[in-house]
Amino acid sequence: MIMRKRLIDQNAKPFLYQAIGDYQVEAAKSSLGRNFRMGDLSQIVLSLYGALPLSPEDNPQRNLGQVNHGGNKTLVLADSPNKLTGTATLKKAIAQRDSLMGGWDKVVVLGWNFEPSIGETITALNDSRLEVLVIPPDLMDRLKKKGGAEKLRGQVRFSSLQYLTIYPITRSSSTVRAELVEADVLAPSTSSGRTGSQETLTISLKNYILLSPEAINLDEANREKLQAVINQEPLALIEYWAVDPHYDGIVFRSVWQDYRGNVENDGDPLRVVTKAVVNVPAIAGARKVCVRVVDVFGFEAEVVVTVEAV
Repeated sequence: MIMRKRLIDQNAKPFLYQAIGDYQVEAAKSSLGRNFRMGDLSQIVLSLYGALPLSPEDNPQRNLGQVNHGGNKTLVLADSPNKLTGTATLKKAIAQRDSLMGGWDKVVVLGWNFEPSIGETITALNDSRLEVLVIPPDLMDRLKKKGGAEKLRGQVRFSSLQYLTIYPITRSSSTVRAELVEADVLAPSTSSGRTGSQETLTISLKNYILLSPEAINLDEANREKLQAVINQEPLALIEYWAVDPHYDGIVFRSVWQDYRGNVENDGDPLRVVTKAVVNVPAIAGARKVCVRVVDVFGFEAEVVVTVEAV
């Protein structure tokens, strides 16, 4: 995040931002020994969730468990910490729910790391018998401090995902001087300073829902303060947000961004602005706009919206 801010402050050209490091895997090696297997970690997660492991013949990867309550059978899948939980994982979980061992009433997916578009994926699947929960990011540290899973039993909470909502994006035609960097990025044939056909997009953030505070390693006093912010001003949790006004579904190209500490847009160093007005070269037909946010805890969320032609 710090490097990204520095590059933005320096008016850097488009750059590739990658996160490197399987932090939970390294933490697991520290807690469980260098020879631990991923299935060992999955078994611990399932146990803390309250699920009993399936038999080895139905569970070769040792990442599936079951919860039986009130006559309802729930399949539980503990995903790996060295991958992003996304569309492929959820579709696989649904398929296993419907076919494995004669079928289940519901499937719960427990994930460590998620694709930025996970919220949209869940919405698109529209499956009431699918639930996606977050494994507490500090679980391995807590296991190490407590000395084992048994001492944590009943104390670990698996929380729902964070997600972003925005107001409907407005799109209007305008003829302005193409002075913005995004004009060069999106339409190289349009030189800076030349008058051309332009569009104005207005994007406003509506709400940011953070995963439950219980999943974050805070003392009780700070957790209460966090809950107060969540209730009163949830958008204040956003550290950084950016807009790609012509998203191709693969590479996110930020042409507008704001972050906490940047006072050029509103003079407030503690909050980001919640509205962006972006001038871009006009295109025919619908436009796909992607908005990405990173909160103060490093969690990411995104929204992709198709805006019809003016």
